[in-house]
Amino acid sequence: MIDAASAERGSPQFIALFNDNLKLGHDDDGPQAVNGKDTHQHVPADLEAAYGTLYAACQDHAAFFARDHTEFGQRLHAAHIAWQDFIVLANRLVQQIAAFAHEYDFDEQTPGNGYRSFIYVTNACIAHGISICQQLTATRSTIFFRKKFYMKEVEACSQLLSSLCTCLQYLLILRQWSASTGDLFACGNHTAEQLFELGDTINQYCFYGRCLGFQYGDSIRGVLRFLGISMASYSESYYSQEDDGPIVKTTRSLWTSGKYLMNPELRARRIVNISQNAKIDFCKSFWFLAESEMMHKLPSIVGSSIKVNRLIELPAEPLKLPRRKDFKASENLSSDVNQNQGDGDFVEIPVPSAHLGPGLPVFVRLLSARRRAGMLGEGRYRGWHKPIPPSPSILFHCHGGGFVAQSSKSHELYLRDWAVALDCPILSVDYSLAPEAPFPRALQEVYYAYCWLLNNTELLGTTAERIVCAGDSAGANLSIGVALKCIEQGVRVPDGLFLAYCPTLVSFVPSPARLLCLMDPLLPFGFMMRCLRAYAAPAQETLQQNAKQVEDAAQIRNAPKSNVGSLNSSRRTSMARSPLSPLEASMEPDDESSDTFASASASYHSQTVERTDLPHTEGDNSSCVSFEDDSQPIVHYPIEISADPPKDTASAAYIDNFLDKYLIDTATMEVTEETAPEAAQAQANGHAKISSDDDILVETGRDLVAIDTLQGRLQEAVNNITNTLTRCTQSYEIHGSNVMGQQDVRNMDALIARSPSEEFAFDVPKDPFLSPYWASDEWLSQLPKTKILTLNMDPCLDDCVMFAKKLKRLGRQVDLEILEGLPHGFLNFTMLSNEAMEGSKKCIKSLQTLLQTDSKLKNIDKGNSMDDEEESSSPSASLAAS
Repeated sequence: MIDAASAERGSPQFIALFNDNLKLGHDDDGPQAVNGKDTHQHVPADLEAAYGTLYAACQDHAAFFARDHTEFGQRLHAAHIAWQDFIVLANRLVQQIAAFAHEYDFDEQTPGNGYRSFIYVTNACIAHGISICQQLTATRSTIFFRKKFYMKEVEACSQLLSSLCTCLQYLLILRQWSASTGDLFACGNHTAEQLFELGDTINQYCFYGRCLGFQYGDSIRGVLRFLGISMASYSESYYSQEDDGPIVKTTRSLWTSGKYLMNPELRARRIVNISQNAKIDFCKSFWFLAESEMMHKLPSIVGSSIKVNRLIELPAEPLKLPRRKDFKASENLSSDVNQNQGDGDFVEIPVPSAHLGPGLPVFVRLLSARRRAGMLGEGRYRGWHKPIPPSPSILFHCHGGGFVAQSSKSHELYLRDWAVALDCPILSVDYSLAPEAPFPRALQEVYYAYCWLLNNTELLGTTAERIVCAGDSAGANLSIGVALKCIEQGVRVPDGLFLAYCPTLVSFVPSPARLLCLMDPLLPFGFMMRCLRAYAAPAQETLQQNAKQVEDAAQIRNAPKSNVGSLNSSRRTSMARSPLSPLEASMEPDDESSDTFASASASYHSQTVERTDLPHTEGDNSSCVSFEDDSQPIVHYPIEISADPPKDTASAAYIDNFLDKYLIDTATMEVTEETAPEAAQAQANGHAKISSDDDILVETGRDLVAIDTLQGRLQEAVNNITNTLTRCTQSYEIHGSNVMGQQDVRNMDALIARSPSEEFAFDVPKDPFLSPYWASDEWLSQLPKTKILTLNMDPCLDDCVMFAKKLKRLGRQVDLEILEGLPHGFLNFTMLSNEAMEGSKKCIKSLQTLLQTDSKLKNIDKGNSMDDEEESSSPSASLAAS
């Protein structure tokens, strides 16, 4: 209900309409129970077809179960009565929103925005309810009818529709805030906190319980439920006691997996608890499960077969690029710490230095379906094994992960499909992640990698006639940032941009689609807020820690050479001698500085997982063996600087002697606080402690208690078994930063869903490189042709629609495509879902248009490399034909 203070923000007509909707659920339009019998009324005439079908089914079930006087029967009857009220309310709200939703579309051929998304979700909820009612009708009269099960299903559907009605009422408030501008983002000084204060608290539990994934397709729904159970189970292990061993943690994880599978309500409460209280460390840890050794090997087993898959290290060395001829310096230069200086014809590109300091390398991954001439690390070829010519195009890729997780390896599965279908090299960047490396560190590294690509195209097997930047989620945001940096500094701008479900406004401006994160299984509201905070508004402790690390690194670099000469021996990468000669098998062990390519300044490191043998001829000293895959990306190990004094051996010996002398055996009974004074007195009177091999006696005053007896041993064994089972099955609550310690939360029903407005306790800078939507029209008007792919269920849908509208208004070439029934991050599920695979094919078609793939050139290339081209045997190989 809107109070008097909030009424000033809206018109009286809007307030009256809003209050009308709130009262609609409590009017007497629905059937009334009289003496336990329902008086059948006709279905309201204004209900749409699906809503009317569900309403009639609810009337029928309410009348049927009115005669059932058991507890579950009466609850089924009451749930169907309440469900009818929410059906009428939802129908009315959907009709009101549908009347103006089309005003916010990108164009007539591309219908889609946050308002339409909630209409889609509400209709999906109605369809899900009809399915439940049909099952109930078919089984309610059978002898095997599971009354308790269907009671929970009906109550869950009724609560789900009730929460959706609350969300629809929020949309009417957003409509009032932006009606004058026609923008999906709220105009003026309206904030998300104000929005959540105006309406009722949304019950998030219903979105993650029995109805989890109801708005998605069947194949995606199964994947999402599996991930929900996995996240809830993993949290049990992650938040367990520190002294629990790996066996206890594994047992608890297996036990809770079954528990969350069988009890959807418990799973929902656990997921909401995680969303509200888990810190960013848990989000990173859970998402990094995709970086495990087993997951690293998965792409080479089930993915498309490719010839080149190599991790490359780019040493931190300044670069120099020719400046664009049509470049005009902008009056509003950014305040980025990586601002370059150069002469009139060249641009100097400094090394990334924000937060972590200069000197750290940048890692990129090169993927290619075929070996090409000049490609890094491929060595010399002779005779009929001559490689094919360089590709005229290359794809520059940035992976997603909320700026805090994942890598090019975790996105390799669909990148392999892209490499085969596009038939061009792909260079994917492994940028530093927040919270250790907040904005603008990731953007600096991605921009540096892009500039290195421009300087070393021949090493990547391409002539770079066309360069397309692509990314999903956070990677799409960074791709736009790279293009804007090129425009600002006069560097060659990419020839195309491909953006998949991209956040273009990293801020807390409310919009309809952003409310979808309240029910998103992969990107819950709390997760999204913590990722944005870690990247855009890092904690003061993080900034101080980064500053100290930068200072320590500077001291190491400025130290005498004799003190740091051994540091180079810790490098875990193989260095190349020359860009024109094959890589040497051995290196000088005493060489203090690793050799680099003269023009590339790059090194590569590969671990054999799936070896592809190359032709070997007499006299060829090349040791460059091309590896199809490497098992793990290179991990940079910073030098640890410890200020701890050396251990005192005398002190350590004293402590060991003390522990050996005073520790009591586990089978003894410790002296309690109450008997301690008596024991001390007895010791003072000269009583000696009696001990033997069979019994250990502890003096507690006048009594001597025998511990090492048969009864004592049995009791101890029972206690140990009980404690072990308790430790393996108990749950620990996930507390926020304001609550210390961990508690047993067997009664998780006590958890209360709080208002999401509590998540907005920080400010985000208004920077165009962080939020491309804020970029000036001058910069946006210079962006290349852009293709945006987003989803009708994506919290970033409105970001993509508004950004596409802005580019269209500026006369830029922009295409927007909105897919239905897929979640945020669907590209990572291409091998698990047919819908996700079809979505990946849509991405490939858009990329082929941007790369301007020439079929004639591809045919020539295939004729020159029939010996090198092999048919892919993986399930993903069919993408190449598309």
